[in-house]
Order: sequence, then structure tokens, then C-alpha cells
Amino acid sequence: MTDYRRDEPPTNPFPAAGYGHPPPAKPRRTGWIIGGVAALVVVLGAGIAVGVVAGQPSDPPPKPVAAPGYSMDHVGNACDLVDPAPLQKWSPTPKGPPKHEEVRPSEHDAGSLNCEMRYTGSDTLNTAEILLDVDFTEGTAPSSYSNWKRGTLAKTGEGKASGSITGVGTEGFWHSEVYGDLVANTRYVLCAVDANVSVRVRLNFSRTREVAQMHRTEVQPIAEAQARKVLNGLKGN
Repeated sequence: MTDYRRDEPPTNPFPAAGYGHPPPAKPRRTGWIIGGVAALVVVLGAGIAVGVVAGQPSDPPPKPVAAPGYSMDHVGNACDLVDPAPLQKWSPTPKGPPKHEEVRPSEHDAGSLNCEMRYTGSDTLNTAEILLDVDFTEGTAPSSYSNWKRGTLAKTGEGKASGSITGVGTEGFWHSEVYGDLVANTRYVLCAVDANVSVRVRLNFSRTREVAQMHRTEVQPIAEAQARKVLNGLKGN
């Protein structure tokens, strides 16, 4: 019987050199790489958001509220705003002391000023007077100028005339009336408005028929100069 085991190579009890136990598997880095990328994305996103917010213009500051153009704060006597000299050309003698009233601004009133000056001459029928009215307004309240204009210009007819003026405030008008038989009475009104103030100047003359009568060309420059004087006296106070 043939022994086949003699043809088999002998078994090596030792492994071949260079082949030991397989090295342990290296830990996988995929997880922390993904986590790091995610964290980087979050940081970048936050930075971009901050940059966008920082780059956006902030709300514009509120616009300053313009101060009123005119004030009566430093006016102690309304008649200090009046120049009576032109009236004394026709009637030089004061007829009593000037009358004045100052209504200070309050929560119910924006303030007002009033002045009356009367003059006479050797003939007591020849008189001249000037009346000043100044009314202030606040916010969107209607101006006294609007009321004066509506009421004054509604007067029409014989001996009455009206028109607009320029160069006094932002808007203005004049109105005149002449009436009487033995005594000629001339009434001239000039009203103007500018910013927060309305100004009304009234000139009244009474003249006997024997003396020279008043004409608008004489009276209007007086009224315009007086209105400008008032506006200048109230500006910037």
C-alpha cells in the first residue's frame, strides 16, 4: 500500500516572517470632518448675517422740528411795535394814552398782541388812529389772516376797494372804505401772514371837507411800513 503522506510538505509550526496579526483598524474620521464642516458653515453663516446687518443703513435720525418763525416772548408792550409818527402829520395831539394788551401763549391760546393809538388836532373832527392786531397760531390751526380776509373782502360796494399786496409776509391784502358827508371818514386795512403769525394794521382818518382828504397812495405806504416793522420786531425772539 502506497503512503501518500510522504509526498505532502511538512507543516511549518511558525508563520512566515513578516506576517503577524493584522493591525487594528484606524478610526474613521468622516464623522468629525462632517461635524467640523457643519460648525464652520454655522460660523460663516453667523458672520455673513452680522455683516449684512452691519452693512444695512440704520434708521435715519428724526428731522429737527423747525422753530416757529415769530415769537412774542420779548415783547412787554404791544405798542412798542407801533410807529405813530406818520399819523401825527395830520393829527399831532395824542387823544388819551395808548391802549395795549398782551395775551401770553398757553395750552389754550397761541398768543396775541393788540395796540390802539388815537390822535387829534386843533379841530377835534380831524382825527387819526392806528390799531394793531397780532395773532399767533400753532400747528395746523387756521390763521386769523384767513378769517380777516374772508370777512373784510366780503365788504363791497360804493366807496370800497380791495387788492393784494406783495413784499409783506408771504401773503397779504388791503381794503379801503371812504364814507361820510360833512366829515370824510377813511378806513384802510392791511393784513399779512407769515409763518406762524398774522398781522393786521388798521388806519382810520376823519377829516372835515374843508381840509385835504386822505388818499390810498398816502395811506398804503404807512400801513405796509408798519406791518414790516411788526414782523421784524417779532422775528427771532
